[in-house]
Amino acid sequence: MDFSRLIEWLIFGAIILYAIYSMIAIKEEQQAYVENAKEFELKNFLFFLPSWWTNTTLDHSKDESTQAVFERTDTRYDWRADFEWFDGSEELESKSLDEIIVNKLQDLKLVFDPEESVIDVPSSFQEFIPYKEGRIDLIHIEGTATEDLSERVYFDCYLIKDNINDAYLLAKSRSSILNGAVEGPYFEEVLRTFEFLHQ
Repeated sequence: MDFSRLIEWLIFGAIILYAIYSMIAIKEEQQAYVENAKEFELKNFLFFLPSWWTNTTLDHSKDESTQAVFERTDTRYDWRADFEWFDGSEELESKSLDEIIVNKLQDLKLVFDPEESVIDVPSSFQEFIPYKEGRIDLIHIEGTATEDLSERVYFDCYLIKDNINDAYLLAKSRSSILNGAVEGPYFEEVLRTFEFLHQ
């Protein structure tokens, strides 16, 4: 066996070992999330967050009562989740949730790739009791996008309307393309398992 073939096999072996390590780490992280989720309340919503998310709200906003920012400070992942609560208005009342989320995405200078630009209600919410009872409405968009005409990102966004209090929650997860698959499933789980505090 020549030297170049040996190098190829070593590289191949290293890739396989890294893949196995990654699968084990992800499985352990999933178990850690279930066992160690921490509660976070924002207005009328109670979220169950991964223990490794760090609340960095004070670094980004002075109003903790209506906004929250979470990042991973234990790694170098290019990822961040923002939660923003805002009250309804006459202007918003005249718009559909689709129109509101599109306007929010335009404000963020985000353009989703055409094949990713489906705005819908995730199937996991079809049986969610507050949604079934009409206490909340929500829509979702997720996928690769271009930010500010140049940067490629992976973006996951939910817009939830609190119909009882005529208010909205915009939850968004932004990451580099490569890191989208790392925290994305946890962000989705946080949004899929929240509790609506008004009965």
